[in-house]
Amino acid sequence: MIEMVAGVNRFLFVHFRPLYMVIFNFGKAIMKGHCKFWIFQSPPGVMAISSFVALLLVCAYLLLPPIFQPVIHNIEIPKTNGSIKLCNVFEGSWIQDESYPLYNSSLCPFAERGFNCLANGRRDQGYIKWRWRPKNCDIPKFDVHQVLEKLRGKRIVFVGDSLGRSQWESLICMLMTGVEDKKSVYEVNRNKITKQIRFLGVRFGSFDLRVDFYRSVFLVQPSSVSWRAPKRVKSTLKLDKLDGISKEWINSDVLIFNSGHWWTPSKLFELQGSLFFCKRFTEAWNAYHYWLQNSIKYMGVLG
Repeated sequence: MIEMVAGVNRFLFVHFRPLYMVIFNFGKAIMKGHCKFWIFQSPPGVMAISSFVALLLVCAYLLLPPIFQPVIHNIEIPKTNGSIKLCNVFEGSWIQDESYPLYNSSLCPFAERGFNCLANGRRDQGYIKWRWRPKNCDIPKFDVHQVLEKLRGKRIVFVGDSLGRSQWESLICMLMTGVEDKKSVYEVNRNKITKQIRFLGVRFGSFDLRVDFYRSVFLVQPSSVSWRAPKRVKSTLKLDKLDGISKEWINSDVLIFNSGHWWTPSKLFELQGSLFFCKRFTEAWNAYHYWLQNSIKYMGVLG
C-alpha cells in the first residue's frame, strides 16, 4: 500500500503541471503572540493556488508517524549501476520542456472550459511547458501506459474543493491519452462536470479503474447556525467531526485531500474572543488524523 502511495504521489506531484503551476516558497513560521500564516510566493506568470495545500503537507510531515514521512518527502531513484539513491522532490526548479504539455485540454471531455486557458483566448503557450526538476536527480517522464497498468483494478479518490476537482480532471485527461477507445471512459452517472455536484466518478472500462471526486470543501461536517449567532454568521463547522460523506472515501486505494481553507481567511472573524486559528486548525487536523488512522485500520492495512 505504502509503495503504491509513493508511486502515485510521484506522478501526481511532478506531472500535474497544468494544475501545479506554482512554486510554494516556504517562509518561516512566525509564532509570536497570535498565530500568523505561512508566507508563500509565486513565480511570474503562474497563478498562486492553495497555500493550504502546502501547509497541509508540512503538517503531515510533522504530525504523521515516521513510517509515512519518506512517502511524502523522498523517493528512491535507481542508478545506472543498479544502486539506489534518495531524491528530495521538493528541492529543485521549474524548467522549460518543449515536449509538454502531456495532454490537450480541448480534446479532453472532462476538462472544464473555465480551466482551458487556450480555448478561452490565451495566446501564449509558455505556461504549459514547465516541468519540475529536482535538484540532485531527475524523475522519469510520465509513462501513461505504465501508470494505467499499475492502476488497473484500483480506485483513486480526490476529496476537496475546486482545486481538488481540477486535479481530478487533469489526472483523467492525462490517463485518457493512453486509452484507445475513448468511449470506454465515462462518468458513472452520466453527469456533466460541475461544481454543484458533490460526487463525480469516472470509470476506465478497459482497465477496471475508477477515479472519483467528492466535494467536501472543509473536510469536516457543516452544521446549522445557532439562533444566538449574529446575522452575519451564515454557516458553521464541526471541527471535531469529518464530513458525513467520509464513509464513501474508505474503500479506496489512493486518497488525495485538499481543503477550501486557503480561500476563506477573509470570511472568518473572532466572536467574543473565542476564535483562535491555531487551536481550531489543530482540532480539525486531529479529527482528520484520527479518521485516517481508523480508516486505515478498518481496511486492514495496519495492525
